[in-house]
Amino acid sequence: MKKNAQGEKVVSSWFFSSIVLCAFLLSWVGVATPARAQGRSCMTPNLLGTFAQSYARDVKVVGNLAYIPEGVFDGLQIIDVSDPALPVYLGSARVPDMVRGIAVEGTTAYVAAWGAGLQIIDVSDPTAPVLIGSQAITGNVVDVAVVGTTAYVANWNTGLQIIDVSDPTSPVWVGSYDTPSFALCVEVVGTTAYVADGVFSGLQIIDVSNPAAPYLLGSFNTPGTAWGVTVQGTTAYIADRWNGLEIIDVSNPAAPVLVGSIDTPDAAHGVEVVGTTAYVADQTSGLQIIDVSDPTAPYLLGSYNTPNYAENVAIVGDIAFVADWDSGLQIIDVSRCAVDLNCDGFVDVLDFFTFVSLFANSDLAADLTGDGFIDVLDFFAFVSLFAAGCP
Repeated sequence: MKKNAQGEKVVSSWFFSSIVLCAFLLSWVGVATPARAQGRSCMTPNLLGTFAQSYARDVKVVGNLAYIPEGVFDGLQIIDVSDPALPVYLGSARVPDMVRGIAVEGTTAYVAAWGAGLQIIDVSDPTAPVLIGSQAITGNVVDVAVVGTTAYVANWNTGLQIIDVSDPTSPVWVGSYDTPSFALCVEVVGTTAYVADGVFSGLQIIDVSNPAAPYLLGSFNTPGTAWGVTVQGTTAYIADRWNGLEIIDVSNPAAPVLVGSIDTPDAAHGVEVVGTTAYVADQTSGLQIIDVSDPTAPYLLGSYNTPNYAENVAIVGDIAFVADWDSGLQIIDVSRCAVDLNCDGFVDVLDFFTFVSLFANSDLAADLTGDGFIDVLDFFAFVSLFAAGCP
């Protein structure tokens, strides 16, 4: 696209004439056509900033604060990410063993500290976090989720452990459920815990309505090593290591059903889903971004190859925060340009011709109004978005 002397975009008169002509022809062609999922939209993630730190295995982001492990045995550290291009260290708290998993609720952080059980830290002052409580747990703990006043801990050796943290200075063990393999990740929705249980065991679905007596509702043995899990509605998404992303319908917890899957280039370790997009931390292949709007046919939208081993990911708005092992925290822009339809990283006349082709084929990628139909309104939406451009 041309630019004037001030660097502003200029669209030539012939291009506007083409738009008017196409709008007339498209409106004349007739009625709205239901969109069909054929073409693929795309995205080109780019690095915003980094925070150097070794042994970044997990990350949680609350507001403008990111919580990541500090070194192998140094504990939890808090980073100000209000400016993603310039993350700033605020403070840290030592714990007795390596940090494997983190959960943050209000002004309290809960740390799965490998052989040191559950460590509880007051983070009300992020510049001076303070260890306020702990619960010893036999075995090695690798992840933690907190709902209300209850902490759910994934224990490599003994499955799901349930801790009452109503008094964080004096946590109390309540109950447990020993899973068949090694519990690596836990997510809790309502009164149901979903555990990624490693190899030969896959997804374990556990009723925790009575924390003192949890019991198995159902399970699904994924083909790989279930390493990470997140749940949206009645769908569970499993980071299944060498088998990529597995998508499982858990509407009937007693009989979960595989609905779709997509292999990733390396080993899927962590997953987060926002809307219809899954973000997978894929070790040496970095961040993989996958469209799951149709869970039976997920497809790759884009990727960003981080420098080290992508272990986990947190999403806030259009920003992905990736725990990248010895490369620390990688902060990545994952915004999508709706009108870069040919995926070349530019908004230009080629995208216009691509849109016309998609429109003519009733392709879902041309449904820019999101109403499920391809009609002249999508054309005008394209013109408006095209004129605005993308960052």
